[in-house]
Amino acid sequence: MLKNKYVTPFLLLIAIIIIIILFFIPVYFLELKPFSDGELIFKQKIQPGDEFILKYTHSVALTPVWEIFIIDKDYHIILIETDFIDHGAGLPYTTFENEIFVEEEGRFKIKNMHRIIPTPIYYRIGAVRENIFYFKGEEINLSSLVGDRLLTIETDKTNLLNYLLGENL
Repeated sequence: MLKNKYVTPFLLLIAIIIIIILFFIPVYFLELKPFSDGELIFKQKIQPGDEFILKYTHSVALTPVWEIFIIDKDYHIILIETDFIDHGAGLPYTTFENEIFVEEEGRFKIKNMHRIIPTPIYYRIGAVRENIFYFKGEEINLSSLVGDRLLTIETDKTNLLNYLLGENL
């Protein structure tokens, strides 16, 4: 008799804990969408320390530029490095604060950057600019995928329940 008295409250407590976990634990994503229609091009779960790279061909110098970003502990997008092959109009020319300018692997690099990028990032894709997005071993040629369009890049979040149900994916 005494056992049955405690079973129901115990099961109720377990159910409440599970509900709290499912509804209140956030899951974060990195998303790429065309600005005009919001059609999802890329969406993947992220965590602090994840990196992604945007590569493009510079419109004046006609040489590749790599911008390296990291996701910080608050799920902000941080520009941490810019790599380029040549100097010219519109290409980086100096460093700020604790940044360093180096030449490595046949490239000029600005390292030790910590530039918090406000989101959404509005990113112009050019069909002939070889815009490439790299994330966790995946490579997406944005130029061939979307042509001449404006994309948004941002972080988003949902709760664990929606993630497990596959919603918002």
